[in-house]
Amino acid sequence: MSFSARPRRPFPRALRLLLAALAAVLSLLHTPSQAQLSGLPTPDALSPRKQGPDPFVASMERWDANHDGTLTCDEWRQYTNRLFTLADKNADGFLDAAEFRNVQKLEPIFADADLSYFDDNHDRRVSRAEFTDKPSPFIVRYDSNHDCRVTPQELSGTPEKSAPRGGGRRGGGGGGMGGGGRGGF
Repeated sequence: MSFSARPRRPFPRALRLLLAALAAVLSLLHTPSQAQLSGLPTPDALSPRKQGPDPFVASMERWDANHDGTLTCDEWRQYTNRLFTLADKNADGFLDAAEFRNVQKLEPIFADADLSYFDDNHDRRVSRAEFTDKPSPFIVRYDSNHDCRVTPQELSGTPEKSAPRGGGRRGGGGGGMGGGGRGGF
């Protein structure tokens, strides 16, 4: 019995185009934008932005409660508490998806934030504690001496000459903020 080699038929053009399109779509799934969609931090989520002004620096005036130019973890918590109160339209102590969109509209630094980042217990709503206890991406990024205060010197990158003072709640450090969009969430 002899086997004759059959000539290989090329893939039909439509099948080649479909495979190329599928490969292109799959390659997009491994980009930082996919990490943003999944709520994971992108590699530059906590690094200073090179493409424009840092949105948190631009928002400082809105949450620097005593207007001294130094931002603390306590001031961040107070600010997020006020935002939560404004967004919680039914006053039930939780933000559902629609109410979370109110936060995104009220404060530009939350425009790209993802509800799932704040939803620690995965009940598809965010409690006041879940929202206000998250550390500020701004403080995580700029608080070089980890005292829960960002001074003008830390913002400019120049070291402080005196010992750090109190005024901020300890802790508040931590990992990624998720999202990695304009606000770093």
